[in-house]
Amino acid sequence: MNTPLIGINGLIKIKPEQLEASLEAIRGFGFDCMEFNLASIPLIAHGEPVEPYVDYVRGIFERSPLKITGHIGEGLDLRNLREPALHKSVLAASIDVCARLGIDRLTLHFSKASPILKEEEAFFEAHAEAADYAASRGVLLLMENIEIEDYRKVIDMVRRMNHDNFKMTLDIGHLYLSVRYFGGDFLQAVRECAPLVRHTHINDNTGRFEPMRLENFALYKTLHMGTRTALGSGDIHLPPLWGKIPIREAVEILRGAGFDGIFLCEYENDLYMPFGEKIQQDMRRLVGEVYGG
Repeated sequence: MNTPLIGINGLIKIKPEQLEASLEAIRGFGFDCMEFNLASIPLIAHGEPVEPYVDYVRGIFERSPLKITGHIGEGLDLRNLREPALHKSVLAASIDVCARLGIDRLTLHFSKASPILKEEEAFFEAHAEAADYAASRGVLLLMENIEIEDYRKVIDMVRRMNHDNFKMTLDIGHLYLSVRYFGGDFLQAVRECAPLVRHTHINDNTGRFEPMRLENFALYKTLHMGTRTALGSGDIHLPPLWGKIPIREAVEILRGAGFDGIFLCEYENDLYMPFGEKIQQDMRRLVGEVYGG
């Protein structure tokens, strides 16, 4: 079994000209890799790559020793029956951009399932097509569980897909909140997900689900993160080991299932910059203790 890598999401609220410096900061914290949100820089416009920016980012990534993973941007909606071709083209372009940037895995959003069967069929079929295409480009597609939906729906989708190039990103923060709302036991849920997991997002929270996230998303988005954090409300993306999630136990389950990929610390890193190195060290120490490295 390989020793897992310890990564971090790309530094939040940076400008394109600050990308290279942000990678150096991440290296300085001691992380092995960075997850790059494809929407953080305008790499795609109307379903087509923006060539000057693709070249710009590729040069930066080629100069960095960090491993880079990918995360799809918000807004992609493969349940959209009004403009399905446009949304499919955005995903195809995202896969192409990943391949050209040397990114070998791309995390996708499951979002909230639709009660409309045709929308769910379109969602599944679009991802099935994308899994084949991504395999030809050397990019693994990974469906992420979300706190506003039952994690078992992601498990069902991945199993039904039954595709070597379509697996799961386990977000333990989302999972911890989801089981509080939809029911279930967190560690049992990790056990159920573990055989399908090829990538992880590790962040923390208090386990307090915020119903407004489902009831009025527009209003929810206006809540200041500082207020939500003070209240321990919802998906607050605390650094790993700063909240109430039993992260060690979750890591132990993943190890037992043979996971040896990336533990990606996905938190509101712009709020915790003074602690970047310590967050890396604490997570690496925990993983080392569990994996024996």
